[in-house]
Amino acid sequence: MRYKYHIVPAARAEFRLAREWYKQQHVEGLSDRFAQAVKTAIINIRQQPFVYAIRYKNVRIAHTDKFPYAIHFYLNDDTIIITAIIFQGRNPLIARRRIG
Repeated sequence: MRYKYHIVPAARAEFRLAREWYKQQHVEGLSDRFAQAVKTAIINIRQQPFVYAIRYKNVRIAHTDKFPYAIHFYLNDDTIIITAIIFQGRNPLIARRRIG
């Protein structure tokens, strides 16, 4: 089963900022490779969300390949809610505060 998904505005903003940061590094294709790594992780989450262990409350965390980013998400019925796409070096409480 492939679940529907929704990315909350704060996570979308994080993704855009990260992609812009990678673009500013002036490495050909780096920003696109980052975007593809996030997309691939989301595809994996949608296909098998229960592979990822619950880390806090009902939130699971998936990691991107080759980039130090974590995708925080939970299931709400048949929809995956992505609450954070966050650099792993940042304080994890940032993402945890988004869950009531």
